[in-house]
Amino acid sequence: MGIPVLQASHVRERVDTATLVTEPGPHMVVTDLLPPDLYALLMETMPPPDYFDIADKFKANFDPDSTTVAPQRSRQTWKWFQQGLIDEVLTPILLERFLPSLTAAYRASFGPGFAEDALRLRQHTFRGRLMLRRPGYRLKPHRDSKIVAITGLIYFARAGDSAEYGTDLYRVHNDQQAPSMKTFYPESYGARVELARSIPFVGNTALVFLNVPGMAHGAAFPRDATQTERYAYQFYIGPPEPDLARLVLQMPIDKRAAWTGINLPADAAY
Repeated sequence: MGIPVLQASHVRERVDTATLVTEPGPHMVVTDLLPPDLYALLMETMPPPDYFDIADKFKANFDPDSTTVAPQRSRQTWKWFQQGLIDEVLTPILLERFLPSLTAAYRASFGPGFAEDALRLRQHTFRGRLMLRRPGYRLKPHRDSKIVAITGLIYFARAGDSAEYGTDLYRVHNDQQAPSMKTFYPESYGARVELARSIPFVGNTALVFLNVPGMAHGAAFPRDATQTERYAYQFYIGPPEPDLARLVLQMPIDKRAAWTGINLPADAAY
């Protein structure tokens, strides 16, 4: 089932009119991202907590592509949202808005000899999931795996939820490119982080940012919070890993070390 034209037009208008901020790194906050009826449908079909995959006592995730136990209406609606709206509608619009910043980021990450090749790789949405977080959850300032070009978060706030438990953006001093494909915590490598901006947790608001040096993000949901649950949908945009791995194999050996951990194609020789 495709996305109705009016819904797609609404999303484009909201993203196109959002301000792209460059400090501490390229990011935008998009208010009222989804049409009200679509947002209400997603809230209505959000699966009960028992159908989330539990990681620990503070966090659980719902991926409609991988679960078979959640209510059928929940799986169908959120899969439609994930594939139809996020991948087919929102992702191309975001790539348009972030293209100048993404071009600069790829030049810094891949070097001038390979940045254009990286930009020509197909960019797709991956690892989309609805995240349930509970009091006591804390995520230190970090950057996502280097395969991620753009990270997106959409807040699904219920009536009475506090706006305090959003996302923190940090300015990172003395930063560097991540030395591998792992999640990168700049403070562990001698960098200093400084809180630059806190994005309030407001329903139907999206925070979208480039995964680049100079900026990190984190979040905290205090143990003493009276609110017991926090829901947000997260997705990544970047090249398919096999395509990126083939590009990495073309790079000089001394440049490949920064991509340690990438999954190479079965037919590739490192």
